[in-house]
Amino acid sequence: MWLFILFDAEVLSLINIAVCDDNDNMILELKNRIFDYMSETSYKAEVHSFSCAEDLLISDEFYDIIFLDIQMGNMTGMEAAKQIRQSGLESFLIFVTILKEYVYDAFSVEASDYLLKPLDTQHFQSTMARVLQHVQDKKTAVLTIQKGAWCKSIPFSDILYCEAINRKIFVHTKQEIIDYYFKINSLENQLEPDFFCCHRSYLVNLKAVCGYENGQAKLVNGESIPVSRLRMQAFMEAMLNYMKKGDR
Repeated sequence: MWLFILFDAEVLSLINIAVCDDNDNMILELKNRIFDYMSETSYKAEVHSFSCAEDLLISDEFYDIIFLDIQMGNMTGMEAAKQIRQSGLESFLIFVTILKEYVYDAFSVEASDYLLKPLDTQHFQSTMARVLQHVQDKKTAVLTIQKGAWCKSIPFSDILYCEAINRKIFVHTKQEIIDYYFKINSLENQLEPDFFCCHRSYLVNLKAVCGYENGQAKLVNGESIPVSRLRMQAFMEAMLNYMKKGDR
């Protein structure tokens, strides 16, 4: 029997990076440093450049890593970072600036690092090594679904929630809904700790939860799913623990 697998390791290893700075020379330096570092590793990257934060924010692309200058035109990099986080995006943010005084503000947007200009080569390389490892870990954490001769691997980060109806599991992702025959208890064991069984028929990705009201978990895509009365306290504790971790 042939098994068709919709899973491309080449795509998983491709890192999408944005560089946002109003100085063309700085953009060129960052791009050269990124490509030089990539050439010495097994990673591959696409690098997109922006000369202002406004253009970055209206881009339709998702960026695994975003290098942001802080002082830029009408909108600062810090303001852009806050909008990125408010939209629910989990890109790794790296500030590149001459301003030391904003280093503490970087914590509020869960920045991965704060690089001072002129760039220190050792600091830049250690930051790249650490952040790229986190990116790759996120890309390779997947749920593999098999239906007969059809198989697909879905990154955990793309899953909003899973719903059990009769003997089927419906996996609600950011792009689609996939159904297959499986048991929700067995599925729970396959998912990472950030998934919580909020109801006997629902497993929710805590990363997708933006609120709770009247026995319903509010999700970032506008949907709501039930939280059982017996699991409400444990759900709230799980959400608090997830927020304390802050591992973006």
